[in-house]
Amino acid sequence: MSVETYQGVVKNGQIKLSISVKLPEKAKVYVVVLDEKPKFDLAKMAAEMPKDYQPCEYGFGKSVGRETYV
Repeated sequence: MSVETYQGVVKNGQIKLSISVKLPEKAKVYVVVLDEKPKFDLAKMAAEMPKDYQPCEYGFGKSVGRETYV
């Protein structure tokens, strides 16, 4: 079984592919819908931070390879 992928968008309830493709009648197809909503709301996260929050630097120990610190 071979697999091919095509990109498209939904317009008026129908999938419109970005290229012209002829699919055989009764072909088995799978539709994957990407969630385009952000997983995190930065403004909401910032609003939930404590008012007295002070950022600070954290160290991760000595270099173990060719890392350099600026």
